[in-house]
Amino acid sequence: MNAKQIATYVVSLGIGVVLFYLAFSIVDDKEALWENMRSVRWEGIAASFVMGYLAIVSRGLRWGILLEPLGRKAGKARSVHAVAFAYFANTFVPRSGELARCAALNQTDDIPVDELFGTVISERVIDFVFLIVLTGVAILGNLPAFLELLEGAELPDFSKLVAICAAGLTALGLILWNRNRLLKLPFAQRILDFLKGVWDGLNSIRNMNRKGQFLAHTIFIWLMYFFMAWVIFKSFDAVNDITVMQALFIMVAGGFGMVIPAPGGVGAYQWAVMSGFMALGYTKALGLAVANIIWFTQTSMIITMGGIAYIYLLWYRLKKDRR
Repeated sequence: MNAKQIATYVVSLGIGVVLFYLAFSIVDDKEALWENMRSVRWEGIAASFVMGYLAIVSRGLRWGILLEPLGRKAGKARSVHAVAFAYFANTFVPRSGELARCAALNQTDDIPVDELFGTVISERVIDFVFLIVLTGVAILGNLPAFLELLEGAELPDFSKLVAICAAGLTALGLILWNRNRLLKLPFAQRILDFLKGVWDGLNSIRNMNRKGQFLAHTIFIWLMYFFMAWVIFKSFDAVNDITVMQALFIMVAGGFGMVIPAPGGVGAYQWAVMSGFMALGYTKALGLAVANIIWFTQTSMIITMGGIAYIYLLWYRLKKDRR
């Protein structure tokens, strides 16, 4: 890691630590927090661990379907392990996972990174659509809680957003104006080749043959995301009365918390989930306790299975090089 990457990681970790400290500090009854965490039933934790990994397996198999229209075929086990390794990388270096899994599959199956990256973007577009739909359902089903979450929220500084958009459009205009000169530069063709590969990857959704299986995997992934939290909720006696719509609201809140670039979502996830529970009328101590258990369970799963995935991919690459 260079100095810039180290600085980025330190800042990201700092954000997570600060958010975690703030979430912990506003809990008045610390004893209730520890008591709630100790009260969770272990069978719920075990089930959540398994469901989290099943989502990774399904995501890896879905990725293989996206690669088929490109004329590429990756081993199912290697695709799954590459995705597990991506989650592992994200736990330590935010936003590094997508590139890490592309690099891993490139090393094991000789598929160009640009094409792999294009399919990853396609996946993200589909998942974003699902997240927006689920967010709409969660908001409509918990409108009073959502309005409470918005209380005190500050509106973004739209003047900065306008300035950024203007700068972007200006840069794009300059590039288009000087495109003939820029295309003669030595690195221009490499950039164009990379963008073509990304575009081919994006088109893989439109051209894939197994659309039904792709959709089934996508639905299964999001069901696992929901149920890996649901089984934890049901493992707390104090949250046993939570409804499906309320659980969906908490899941969506936690999902948006993970957007904040903190390693493994630490701090950001706890803050978001605790805020969601508070909006539903639960105590801060209970909300933070549930958030901690879910986060620790899934982080343990990611580190365990991601570590195994890294060893497998390294072993396969070494075996391949000996041939």
